[in-house]
Amino acid sequence: MECDNCHNAPAKIHMTEIINENEKRERHLCEKCAEKLGLTVKNFSISELLAGIAAGQLSQKDGDVADVACPSCGMTFAEFQGSGRFGCAEGYETFEDLVLPRLERFHDSTRHVGKSPRTGESARSQAGYVRSLRAQLKEAVSQEAYERAAKLRDEIRKLEETA
Repeated sequence: MECDNCHNAPAKIHMTEIINENEKRERHLCEKCAEKLGLTVKNFSISELLAGIAAGQLSQKDGDVADVACPSCGMTFAEFQGSGRFGCAEGYETFEDLVLPRLERFHDSTRHVGKSPRTGESARSQAGYVRSLRAQLKEAVSQEAYERAAKLRDEIRKLEETA
């Protein structure tokens, strides 16, 4: 795709402008034209991206959690948000209650469900099914649907006995 502005160079910057909430305009620009228009491209790392997302997720009511610190390395939650990296392995446990809800809002999950090797696939799929049943069980208990919860519990036990 060529640059919408100069029509000479390949477009490397693709942007979508939202105009008046319901109208959008796509622009495809080469690096030189983007620079002339004042659009700068900054390379960033994944940790910077995650830090930016975490910083954006911190609300006004969460202001006091910024002072929560890891007992092992002393890193505060605010420092974690700035860097996107934990200071030590204990940070995962220290900040777990603060980070997991944000991950869930961002990914709709806190468990990786990507590709996995084919070997042992049936055991993994059964384990995934059991995890799903446990989540349903937790929800059933919270909704006080005890009959459904008992059926789910029994099914989980049966699957775990055969594994």
